Amino acid sequence: MRGNEGGAARGVRRRSRRRRWALLEPPARRSALGRLPERVDNTSAASAEPEGTLMRPVLICPDHLLEHVLGGAAFPGERPSYLIEKGARRAGVAKRGYRLGGDPTDPAVLRQALKGGRGPVIVAARPSQFARILAAVSEAAPETPVLVVREDDRPMAGATTVSLAALCESTIQPALDRVCQRARAERVRAHFEGAERILILMQDDPDPDAIASAMALKTLLGRSRVSAPICTFGSITRPENVAMCKILDIEVLEISAHAVDQFDRVAMVDVQPSFLEERFEEVDLVIDHHPVDRPIHARIKDVRPSYGATSTILVEYLRALDIKITQRLATALLYGIKADTLGLERGGSKADLEAFTFLYMLANHNTLRRIERPELSEVALDVLANGLARRQILKGVFFSHLGTVPTVDQIPQFADFGLQAEGVEWSVVSGVVGTDLHISVRNVGYVKSAGDVTRAAFGDLGSAGGHRTMAKAVVPLRELLKGADESASGRACQEHIIQRFLRALGPNGKG
Repeated sequence: MRGNEGGAARGVRRRSRRRRWALLEPPARRSALGRLPERVDNTSAASAEPEGTLMRPVLICPDHLLEHVLGGAAFPGERPSYLIEKGARRAGVAKRGYRLGGDPTDPAVLRQALKGGRGPVIVAARPSQFARILAAVSEAAPETPVLVVREDDRPMAGATTVSLAALCESTIQPALDRVCQRARAERVRAHFEGAERILILMQDDPDPDAIASAMALKTLLGRSRVSAPICTFGSITRPENVAMCKILDIEVLEISAHAVDQFDRVAMVDVQPSFLEERFEEVDLVIDHHPVDRPIHARIKDVRPSYGATSTILVEYLRALDIKITQRLATALLYGIKADTLGLERGGSKADLEAFTFLYMLANHNTLRRIERPELSEVALDVLANGLARRQILKGVFFSHLGTVPTVDQIPQFADFGLQAEGVEWSVVSGVVGTDLHISVRNVGYVKSAGDVTRAAFGDLGSAGGHRTMAKAVVPLRELLKGADESASGRACQEHIIQRFLRALGPNGKG
């Protein structure tokens, strides 16, 4: 029989006589295993492939396992060959690749299969055959890399192992996630389909994540600026956000609460009804990544506190429905994720990383740089100088009260800056806007949850909460001071904030 195998191999080369290895091209689909090693030097110099040539993997499957798991999958470079012992199983993969018969434990058969520099070898066999197959591969081509697919990932000498669970998880779980995302996205589109005018509402003074999410929702619904305007009850004040809207030509309308009645449907992105002073009995849609403060009354709600940005949720929606993301939208969404996660350094999840990676190749990075480097006004510089002059660092916490500020955005901006001070693990910056005290909290990430500490410190006075590394509180100024001398309100604010925060933080802020 082995002598005939040599003749069969010659028959393959001449393609003129009956042969055992049939040439059958598999469809070009991506392998579930990803890239395999590109080159292995065989023991025979005469049989080695030219430098840089991608080698053809050999799939050893004495039963039908690899036929179902990998059958039809394309590999980088050369398409795979199959070494299948039983004729009935060989027929099952006849339309998918090179079919090689023979005993996979026979070094001669493996030597023939690997002739010409082929490899690596992928093995899925009965556990009782693993040792004999690996010994045969080692004898036939000792430098050939071997991957063993088995029920568990216990290590084996002379091979790399991958479990069936890991193999399925890498392919089935993403597919299931995509199915669920598609169902959610289709439900959203169906709910808004018959509406004449849709209000896409963001928080007051919306940030890049909110603006990008609103753009993405409008794209998801297939609407124009007229039929689905992007709106806020406040105004955009932060220089980066103003630059974003100007450079990307994003129209954001400032409306009053009375204008809501003009719309058939109301959708909220990156905000929840309880975050707004205006009261809503019920809205049609809420998509957000902030923790739920109070029960949300909405026909459809998708709130994922584990995500670092609402933009990530919208990216998943668009991709699930195969909706094209333009360069302009990709730039906005990438900036939204980048801004809310500090470039994936703060509160980012695996989903944020995947969305960021996907958008990175689509976005215009020159435009992004223009948005991220706006000019600072003299007023903003004065606020920052005032904050530095009033700073206090106590027990690893940077405190600063900015007094009355023209725009809310300067408070979190300075809180981010305060976290850079030497020896600081927390940054707590406050400022007064109108009659409210706004408090922004940041931490380094490996200490207590910022949201929990902020809620414990200020939740009894107003709204407070957030994520692990960032949080905020909005407190009526009169609630915090309660009879304090108004001429000394700045010092009083600072003292009250320090006392409350350190008490909530406890003796060990890392606990």
